[in-house]
Amino acid sequence: MHAPHEAKPNLVERFKNKKPMGGHHDPVYAAMIASVDESVGRVMRTLDELNLADNTVVIFVSDNGGVGGYVREGIKPEGKDVTDNAPLRSGKGSLYEGGTRVPFIARWPGVTKPGSRNGVPTIHVDLYPTLLEIAGAPKPAQVLDGASLVPLLRDPNANLARDAIFQHFPGYLGAGKGQWRTTPVSTIQSGDWKLMEFLEDGRLELYNLKDDLSEKKNLASQMPEKAGELKARLADWRARVKAPMPTKNKEGATARPAPKK
Repeated sequence: MHAPHEAKPNLVERFKNKKPMGGHHDPVYAAMIASVDESVGRVMRTLDELNLADNTVVIFVSDNGGVGGYVREGIKPEGKDVTDNAPLRSGKGSLYEGGTRVPFIARWPGVTKPGSRNGVPTIHVDLYPTLLEIAGAPKPAQVLDGASLVPLLRDPNANLARDAIFQHFPGYLGAGKGQWRTTPVSTIQSGDWKLMEFLEDGRLELYNLKDDLSEKKNLASQMPEKAGELKARLADWRARVKAPMPTKNKEGATARPAPKK
């Protein structure tokens, strides 16, 4: 759900007296999710009514994790999070797993087996090449960063040839005065390993997601060779894609003036 957090009054009332569970206690947030559920239902029902359901691929996925985990991270010093992504660390706006690991649900009648699961990590830039292959459309001239997920949709036991997923965020996302959900950071995930390189000070965090999904144990100092290997691969990828990097503020620089109306 995205701010502003506003919902239909009748749905808010439905959740007001429900018992909180697992960090989920906000009736407005719950009501917003209920509205999404209703909307998805209307889309699916319309496909049935138009006799298009058997010839339509439906993909349901979030762009980031829920608005939560900030109190545990110390980003919010007090109060309650709107929701909670536990056991994942942090939430929306962060490149920890609570901000980036979300469900990806696909319905492809006659191809994707209902109820099947595949645990191969994907990223949203995979959607474009996936839809191109499903539609049998020609690839565009530009380089595509993602990989087609069609093999995973056809076979729950399939894998992808890709060895790593990269993310790069050279900016800041606020969480209130003097608080940040993330500072500039790049990440590489290769197999079970995830390295985060924070670009302000070069700090490295290395996690084994198979053993430590909550990202509690930073192994960078214990495994310097693995951290160095992934850091080098991350730097090579940034150079290849010409990723923009943050720069220091110039001494005496002032805020950018407001645009003229």
